[in-house]
Amino acid sequence: MSVRVSLPLLKIASVALMTFLYAPLVVATLYAFNSGDRLIWPPDGFSLRWFGRIFADDLFRKALTTSLIAAVATSIASCVVGMAAALVFTRRTSRVSRVAAALGRLPVMLPPLFIGVGLIALMKLVTVSPSIATIVLGHTLVVLPFVILIVVSRLRSHELELELAARDLGAGPIQVLRRITLPLVAPAILGAALLAFAFSFDEVLITNFTSGTDSTVPIYVLGRLRRLVDPGANAVAVILLLIPWLAFGIGSVILRRTTGSGLGDLLTRRTG
Repeated sequence: MSVRVSLPLLKIASVALMTFLYAPLVVATLYAFNSGDRLIWPPDGFSLRWFGRIFADDLFRKALTTSLIAAVATSIASCVVGMAAALVFTRRTSRVSRVAAALGRLPVMLPPLFIGVGLIALMKLVTVSPSIATIVLGHTLVVLPFVILIVVSRLRSHELELELAARDLGAGPIQVLRRITLPLVAPAILGAALLAFAFSFDEVLITNFTSGTDSTVPIYVLGRLRRLVDPGANAVAVILLLIPWLAFGIGSVILRRTTGSGLGDLLTRRTG
């Protein structure tokens, strides 16, 4: 038996859902531009004073530098490993490659808390102290499946005959990779790098286990909220929101132009 829902009821439900999802973001953003010292509604006025105070804070600048370095390093590491893995998964059909492909998707299916605890246990086992290197290692582990998915999607969409023709003309494997394969997948790699940057920049849970004394922007926000609650935390939250979204948006545009699918389509295909 079919259930009919009136159009006005659907509109009301949609508006209520959108309000529930985006009202906190709007309120948090408005508080970041509050000219007053307290989180009161309505705000006292419009001002950029809290952004000035945040950027004048040495701890924030250090955390921002650490986040940017970790995000860039994560992008590079995940793309290098992801490109190599994608080539194996698309050019080899052995049982070993299929098992390796399944293992490459495993981190997405694991709870971040489990990954964080596992990284802590591994660092203690090999006597490695938490540092920016362990942050990059943890972030790379989390974003690598998405990078592999994006590059594999691009490799499977271009004609393999181009590589075979180059080999028939006498080109070696390195020449084919450098002159044929890499130029074809370069836009997808760039999009994957931007996605990895966005994920790494605002990652909290894994960073909390692997950072040690090196604070990133998300860790800085959590520490600040434990001490006091003022519009400065909202200003940091806005910065934390804009940078990954900008990278995510640029990566989505690049991927849509090169693979025919945006990040949303790829992630839906991945989880499905």
